[in-house]
Amino acid sequence: MEIDLEVPSKEQEKLIPGSNETDDVRDAEDEIDVEDNDENPPTTSEHAEEACEPNLIESFTGCEDQVDVTTVEADVCEGTILEPQNGLEFESKEAAYSFYREYARSVGFGITIISSRRSKRSGKFIDVKVACSRFGSKRESSTILNPRSCPKTGCKARMHMKRRQDEKWIIHSFVKEHNHEICPDDFYYAIRGRNKQSGAVACQKKGLQLALDEKDVELMLDHFMCMQDENPDFFYAIDLDNEKSARSVFWVDAKGRHSYSHFGDVVFFDTFFIRNKYKIPYIPIIGVNHHFQYMLLGCALIGDHAMSAFVWLMRSWLKAMGGQAPKVIITDQEKVLNEAVVDVFSDSRHCFCLWHVLSKFSENLGCIMNQNESFMTKFNKCIYRSWTHEQFEKRWCRMVDKFELKEHEWVLSLYNDRKKWVPTYMRDTFLAGISTTERSKSFASFFDKFMHKEATFNEFIEQLKSFSLELYEVEAKADFETQNKQPELRSLSAFEKQMSMIYTDTIFKKFQVEILGVVSCHLQKESEDEDTVVFRVDDFEERQNFFVAWNKREFDICCLCRSFEYRGFLCKHAILVLQMSGVSDIPSRYILKRWTKEAKIRENLGEISNRLHFRVQRFNDLCKRAIKLGVQGCLSEEAYTIALQALEEALKHCVGVNNSAKSVFEPNILSVHGFLEIEAENRWNTTAKSSKKKKMYKRRKVHSELEEVATGQDNCQQMISSRAHTLDGCYVPQQDMQGIGPVHGLHSFSQHCIKASP
Repeated sequence: MEIDLEVPSKEQEKLIPGSNETDDVRDAEDEIDVEDNDENPPTTSEHAEEACEPNLIESFTGCEDQVDVTTVEADVCEGTILEPQNGLEFESKEAAYSFYREYARSVGFGITIISSRRSKRSGKFIDVKVACSRFGSKRESSTILNPRSCPKTGCKARMHMKRRQDEKWIIHSFVKEHNHEICPDDFYYAIRGRNKQSGAVACQKKGLQLALDEKDVELMLDHFMCMQDENPDFFYAIDLDNEKSARSVFWVDAKGRHSYSHFGDVVFFDTFFIRNKYKIPYIPIIGVNHHFQYMLLGCALIGDHAMSAFVWLMRSWLKAMGGQAPKVIITDQEKVLNEAVVDVFSDSRHCFCLWHVLSKFSENLGCIMNQNESFMTKFNKCIYRSWTHEQFEKRWCRMVDKFELKEHEWVLSLYNDRKKWVPTYMRDTFLAGISTTERSKSFASFFDKFMHKEATFNEFIEQLKSFSLELYEVEAKADFETQNKQPELRSLSAFEKQMSMIYTDTIFKKFQVEILGVVSCHLQKESEDEDTVVFRVDDFEERQNFFVAWNKREFDICCLCRSFEYRGFLCKHAILVLQMSGVSDIPSRYILKRWTKEAKIRENLGEISNRLHFRVQRFNDLCKRAIKLGVQGCLSEEAYTIALQALEEALKHCVGVNNSAKSVFEPNILSVHGFLEIEAENRWNTTAKSSKKKKMYKRRKVHSELEEVATGQDNCQQMISSRAHTLDGCYVPQQDMQGIGPVHGLHSFSQHCIKASP
């Protein structure tokens, strides 16, 4: 027996404007054409939701309390559609409803049936609308003592389905966007009914509780304390909700913070593991070193996918990196991520990850791809072979016209965001190889072999340790080979010989490809004025003409392909022009330091000494340099012995200097900048082990801004001693910190260790 979706009352008929006798006669068993009205009177809409929801859901699914809905696979073009699309077919209204409910559950919002209609001739359903549970306007509560929660926001997200003449149901229209932050509890709230909220929803796990239990949280805190004991530059932050439950966690080790100081120009917040429903909601924060290798600049676990969670993460990460924002931020193409980046990194260039955009094609355009073999060929030509904005616009318009994609919602969103992911619009931005065709694999594909979807937190921590160790070993090996092996030259080019001494091995090989590619190009002068000559370079390999402008007075060169701006080294077209112009060496302005062997070498010690006027600043600087020494000193027994002897000798020398009667201690006056460089999170470290259980229930504010600047020697010593200073497992007591001075020659010791490493 089929249950009528309409409330049997005359008032309920008012739910659908235009639902009258004429419409019912017209929409009998013939072609159905029902207007999709977004406007519903608040009072009757609320009434419909309350009156219909429990029984209606039961009529669709057969079980009122069923939450783990079996995913309905829709066979359209031999592919499973994970997101509703107009025209998607279902065998029954129950299948269509279950599909939308499973979609709502995966995204994290509640749904409710706002209207439905039957045919007067047959009595069968012909039209059903299902919407986000926050549709309609908020109604004034009739009671002050028990006001309604989960207020209405007028959300337009909904799915409108209709029955065809062949008895099948189709999605007539689908609105994806919500006007509120997604709240996963809304799903359970809507599907269990209002009267069951306190008994059902209140006990629902939320945030990181969905992935971590109490033992996992304790394990995580133990791991953090262990890491902080090993090195005081380890940083972590925990975001707690009002119930003192962990919502999000962020951490970064000393290696990541140190690496960011050298390679912090491009940073990628990768949400691959969240988007692909991994049990552990892991977000790696990624950069690229001078060997073109991935490096970890931080890790996070996000339990709430709202904008506020990503804002918290980005702000915590920014504080860990000393407040220095990167030039470029790369994320997935998500609204909440876009809003978070605008909020935190307003001065950084925001780009979308090209791999993530391309990975969604089969999901959103699977039918087009299966029906038209030439689609991807046309698309790739439009994306990768367009060298000017005008060229891209023309090809894009022809492509959407040919495949009838003008009104496709996802394709429209791609076009509107084109400046954030299409290479043509980003060639003026250095991306360090992230989100470019330079890489065949994403970061996730490398980490995926260490982590499976259903990994427990304990397994995740162990796998992350193994992965991090492998990253460090690969980088150390590349450092050694770059410093000790000379790359093979494959031409007589003076540029090739010059850059073989400057670039790291990996980058030199990429540059070498450009050197060897010069032979496939033909040069022709197009125009010339007083200072600038414009050449046309016919590239027979690319089958494209490129224009190169060369300013001989300023030694300035620019190619249409924008290789230097985009990849960080000159292209074959510019190299050919320089050769033909009689230039013997590549100008220094076109040698990006971050790709060179000396990328990690900072300014000389004399310049640093002049800059570090205060004791705390010098202390922080020595800690960072000690980390660098430790990285090189641990690579071999010989390097370890050299580093250990150097440290012991330096310590004795400093103690002798400081104990000398001639040594005059400097007044310990702190500037605001020097004071804030002491990380607030480490103040918590000294009592961490004794108060571990209290820590789980006490809300902790990480990185709170200091309200006062302490001055004078007593305040400084108190500040310094509040940190658990550990270096190579040794605790530095407060008395040993008195009058600590600079260790001259530490840089040379580090260089000696590099030479001694295998």
